[in-house]
Amino acid sequence: MARTRKKGNPIVSAVVFGIFGIVLLFLGIRTFIGLHGKLLNVTTCDESEVKPGVYVEGTLTYGYGAYIEKTTTYNHTVTKTDGYYYLVDICDKNEDGSKRDTSKWIGISISKSDDAKFDAISSADDAEPIYITGVIRKNSDKVQGFLDDYITKYVDAYAQYYGYTPTSEDYATAKAEAFPYYIEMVDSSDYIFKLVLGAVFLLAAVIMILKATRSKNTISASAQPAGTGYYDGTGDFNGVYTPGSTGSPNNGNYTQQYGSTDSGSYTQQYGTTNSGSYGTAEQTQAPQTSYSDPFYSQQPAASEQDAHASNPYTTTSSTTSSSSFSLKKDE
Repeated sequence: MARTRKKGNPIVSAVVFGIFGIVLLFLGIRTFIGLHGKLLNVTTCDESEVKPGVYVEGTLTYGYGAYIEKTTTYNHTVTKTDGYYYLVDICDKNEDGSKRDTSKWIGISISKSDDAKFDAISSADDAEPIYITGVIRKNSDKVQGFLDDYITKYVDAYAQYYGYTPTSEDYATAKAEAFPYYIEMVDSSDYIFKLVLGAVFLLAAVIMILKATRSKNTISASAQPAGTGYYDGTGDFNGVYTPGSTGSPNNGNYTQQYGSTDSGSYTQQYGTTNSGSYGTAEQTQAPQTSYSDPFYSQQPAASEQDAHASNPYTTTSSTTSSSSFSLKKDE
């Protein structure tokens, strides 16, 4: 036997869609405001100005390679590469464009399509500078761990090239040169995408709420179909008292008929036509056994019996046409 799938609540779905839409709109608006406000130039700024949440711009000219590869994994298997984290120089230029004696390192998260440009500034001296815009984020513990391992390997390679053994102080000095942050690259396409997607989610939520409300109103309006009648046993039909009325087909009315017999019994019948209402079953009381008195007898006249038989719609509560009374004489 096939299982029937339970239908979800459209209001709950609408709320979920609405929340997603509001969050995306918020992020898109925040990115728009950040990129169109005053941007910190990470090429010429002081290192004290570099803080998480600050929107930045800059021209990068020197890098140290990728230390993280961003991948998509399915069932513990890498299916594709999405991008990289590169280590680059910032705070390395003066306002006039001349080089500073000191610089700082920072990570930058890039997409796979930008890999060739960042690989060039990490391996060639005459590579074309890269203009970037983005926002500074704090490293997670996992990202910071990858960065520390990369710097340790870089110091080992540097010491091997120059023929010396690095000390713990060398490692500490090199790690102190790197900010515990990274730059998340952001441009106008990011906030446009978020704004459009957020609007779509929010519009879908509004449509689902309107449909659910309209459907609920339709169900409420059709709870009692037209032409449906009911009888409460007191002569009231659909709230209208209509004793003895006779209705036409399909209008929910009923026919009420009372009849009586000589013995005091009666029949009561309610009927309806094709309107979906119902009638009570015919009820007949059993004839009562008459009392036999040798000194008294009472019988209805034959004319009244004939009149009653010819008119079933006439209600006769009690009839006495004639009576005879006789006394016996004592012999």
